[in-house]
Amino acid sequence: MVWRKIEAGQDHLLQYTKRPPVEALAELVWNALDAEADLVEIEIAIDSLGPASREHSFVTEVRVKDNGHGMTLEVADRAFPKLGDSWKLGLNKRSLHNLRILHGSQGRGRFFAYSIGNRAHWSSIYAKESVFHGIEISGNADKIDGFQIDDLGEIQADKTGTEVRINVGQGRPNTALLRDDLHLLIIAKFAPHLLGNPDIQINLNGRPLDVLPLIDGEPIDVPLDIESAELGGYEQPVLTIVDWTDEMKESPGLVLCTADGASLVEVPKTSPPGNIRSTGYARWSGWDAPGVADLHVIPMQHPLVVDSARELLAKHVQERTGAMAATIVAVLREENAYPYPDEASDPVQDAERQIFDLVAVTARTPLSRVSRSQRKMTAQLLQLALQERPESLDLILAEALALSPTERDELADLLKLSTLTSIISAAAEVSKRLDLLMTLRHVIYTPGVASSMREVDQLHPLVKDNVWLFGEGWRLSGSEIGLTNVLRSVVGDDVALEDDLVQQGRQVLLPEGKRGRVDLLLQRTVIGPSERQDRLVVELKRPSVKLGDEELTQVRKYARALTSHPGAGPSHWTFWLVGSEVKTGRESIESELNQKNRQHGHIAETEHFDIHVVTWGELLDRAERNLHFYRDRLNYSASQDDAVERVRRRHEELLPVEPHSAKK
Repeated sequence: MVWRKIEAGQDHLLQYTKRPPVEALAELVWNALDAEADLVEIEIAIDSLGPASREHSFVTEVRVKDNGHGMTLEVADRAFPKLGDSWKLGLNKRSLHNLRILHGSQGRGRFFAYSIGNRAHWSSIYAKESVFHGIEISGNADKIDGFQIDDLGEIQADKTGTEVRINVGQGRPNTALLRDDLHLLIIAKFAPHLLGNPDIQINLNGRPLDVLPLIDGEPIDVPLDIESAELGGYEQPVLTIVDWTDEMKESPGLVLCTADGASLVEVPKTSPPGNIRSTGYARWSGWDAPGVADLHVIPMQHPLVVDSARELLAKHVQERTGAMAATIVAVLREENAYPYPDEASDPVQDAERQIFDLVAVTARTPLSRVSRSQRKMTAQLLQLALQERPESLDLILAEALALSPTERDELADLLKLSTLTSIISAAAEVSKRLDLLMTLRHVIYTPGVASSMREVDQLHPLVKDNVWLFGEGWRLSGSEIGLTNVLRSVVGDDVALEDDLVQQGRQVLLPEGKRGRVDLLLQRTVIGPSERQDRLVVELKRPSVKLGDEELTQVRKYARALTSHPGAGPSHWTFWLVGSEVKTGRESIESELNQKNRQHGHIAETEHFDIHVVTWGELLDRAERNLHFYRDRLNYSASQDDAVERVRRRHEELLPVEPHSAKK
């Protein structure tokens, strides 16, 4: 046994030990195919510390065995001690007996074995003058700068071949090698080579890897339209597009290959195709031109070819998605399960329908497994999720359709690439706001309905969840809370509020010593030199209560009690009294509503607070004007009955039961 030291620095060698395990395993298979093997057998030994499940399992050994021509002692002696040297260099890119194109010639694949385990052992049998000879080579990642080579001389054997055994050891999870779909990942990497060389057989743990049953239709060869002057004297590149069946849960996007289909490097995906599984194999002799030091720089050396292939693949995926969507939509229409009309009523519905079709393509497999009635129910669920809460779509896809986490992640990535989701989310929010405005106007001003609208358990909850009614930027700090807790809600931690409260009986009281409760407390920060805190207190009155002296006096007392307390700190308070209409006669506050040099309804203005009286009609008109632009752009033309019905479906408990006479 002879120790052969490698002519390269240890730090430089270590970079080749950090490849993904599946990529390292594929490199070992390529070495076997380059040795003209037509049978490659992969065996992965697994053990478990607990129950026989993937979570408790780990890889103990990986074996790759082939029936190729083996490795001679001369080749091992020359190639193993050198980095960047390979027995393949002098073969003009063809295998030893000119059977097939060679995959690599960089002399680095043997180091990839250390990406799987710490110790690697090669046993090879070769024929010399009709006599079989054997060699064994051992390597250890802890001594990566060399290999032990042992010449076994003449041995008893009946065929040539090489077996690589990698001892994994502890601390190497290799979870990718435990995946249930590992066979699919390997098939995707070798697909063009297997299609071009039907004599090759690769087995994984005794299971033949057959590419043909996984291909949907026939592979498509499309020449890339690139001027000859841009190709450096090489022939025209060809993109072989393989469409996978739904069994292929994960596949590469664009793979750069030799002219004969030996894959060299995968190009990272720039736009995920949802779960449309299509791989483009860009075949070109220019990829493996002399002087390429690292396969991963190939895409940067030929950006024009890469971009052309990527665009062609993206176009194909888009067309395939459209064709699938059309087929699925046709089935749903035939079953009267498609939830959209033939013609969209507005651009938002059209955008929503486009997303629905994409989701239906993603969910095509589970949709095909359920009954006709279940398909209709699922289609309605998907439409509801898009209209009401697009973020709930993930839950529906997981539970109703049983999509895998990978499929849901890919769909999420796909939707992120489009503004359609944002359009629908924004449009749904605007539509819900317009519905609410029409509903509030209905329940507050419709005779027979307004008298039934309760204040505490209906009007307050409905409004507190929609504080945008009072202007954008406000956030709700409290609802139906006492004056003492109002201060606790608004002051910062650095204000000694509790000390002040102790001095005043631990409470904030009205002037006559009584407690008070505010309906809504809102806050917002005004950006400026002082970062001033604005506080808005809203006193709501049910439709049957008219606003007069009594109601206004109540708000004035709240204003004085809160703003005069020592714990209030520097801030500005605004108080709104909101009701359906203002009293007339002796209790009228009409003169205070119309004061000189003040906006209508601006009752009081002091250094620390302002008081406004606002009718529901004025409030709703103001909010509606703010949404006018979006209403026009959305072509929103719902009737009041339709709007009330939609709000009732969402908040039935917050609306009064309507007498029959009130309904139109």
